[in-house]
This record gives sequence, structure tokens and C-alpha cells, in this order.
Amino acid sequence: MSTLLSIEESFLSQSDIKSALNLNDIKRIQKQITNAHKSKFSHTLTMAKLVVGAESWFTSEEGQMRMANEGLSWTKEEFGQRVFGWQRSFFYKVLKAGKLSDQIINAFTTKCDEADAQGKDVDRSLAGLLKFAQDFSEVETIINEETGEEEEIEGLEEAEVEERVETIFTMSMKNATGRNVAVRVDANGAVITRNDASEIAQAIAFLQAAMSLETNYVQTL
Repeated sequence: MSTLLSIEESFLSQSDIKSALNLNDIKRIQKQITNAHKSKFSHTLTMAKLVVGAESWFTSEEGQMRMANEGLSWTKEEFGQRVFGWQRSFFYKVLKAGKLSDQIINAFTTKCDEADAQGKDVDRSLAGLLKFAQDFSEVETIINEETGEEEEIEGLEEAEVEERVETIFTMSMKNATGRNVAVRVDANGAVITRNDASEIAQAIAFLQAAMSLETNYVQTL
């Protein structure tokens, strides 16, 4: 909001001028819009924390096993798209925001509230929060270095999301007893499965037997 001259303030404070310009109604609606932005951002942060929990389960051994048992193998980007319908950039913004400390989030919210009170433009969004977190972390690190205090700062860098190891092989079938047999091998050579060696061997033998019959072997391009 620009600084007004005294003559301008006097002009805009007159009741008939306020009425002619609909100032009271406009300011009321502006406040409603601001409150709506606050509420939306608050809900977004709550959602971000929940998404972090969902992503944690997805990358866990249990989550990967459950997916392998169903014959599924998703990258992290595919997880965000399939489960939440989000593109990669927004998904990672949500994850990063959800992993920020309460200290940074509270500081950002206070800054936004102060700007609102002064009638200044404020970017109360995930992008604005992550930019603030990066700047906040850099400032706090400098302060700690100058004072000699050893304190871990949870900033944007700690919120970076690591990529899941790529899957290079997966196999899934249901054996004669109705039990799911699933195995996944990642790029590091790790074999991930809930089945024992005999069940996997039977599944491989079944595949080899099926492929040995020309009538059953169909190659698609």
C-alpha cells in the first residue's frame, strides 16, 4: 500500500467519499479474501504433513513389499501422480514443506501476518514458504557461526527428497495355493520379496515352462 499524503487521507476518510467508492464493502471483502488465503494455506500445511507420512510408508520396506505383492512398481514421481494426481513439481513442493520445522513455518506465518496488517502484498504459498525457508536457514547458519553455537538448523536443505532406487526387474504371480508370489530387484542388486526361495523358484519354473511352449509364447512389440 502506498503512503498517502495528509490531504489524501482526509479526502478518503470522508463518509460520503467512502460511500461513493464502496470502500467499506471493498475492505470487508479484501479481509475475507485474506482470511480465505490464510485458511487455505493452513489446510495445505496440514495436508503436507499427512503426505510426508504417506510417502514415508510408500518408501518403507512394508510399503514396497505390499506393492510388489500386487505386481506394482512406482517411482516417487509416479506415486505422487497415481495417488494424489499431482505433477512432479507440486508433489515435491508439498513434501519439502511437510518436512520443514515448526520454527520455520511459524516464522513465515508471522511474517505474512505482519505484511497483511500493513496492507502489503505477501506470497502466502508453498513457493513463498520454501523460499523463506532457504533464506531463513542461511541467516541462521551465519548467526550460529558468529556466536560459536552448535545448533542444527532444519531448513530447506534437510527437506530435500531423495529418489527411490530404480527398479530393474519385477515378477508377480499367484501360485496353486492362491498365495501371491512377488519379487523385485533394484538397481543396486537388492532382491526384495516376502516369499521364500522355494516359492520364487517355483514361480520361475512356471514361467520357464510356459515360455517353452510355442503356443503360449506371445511376443509383443
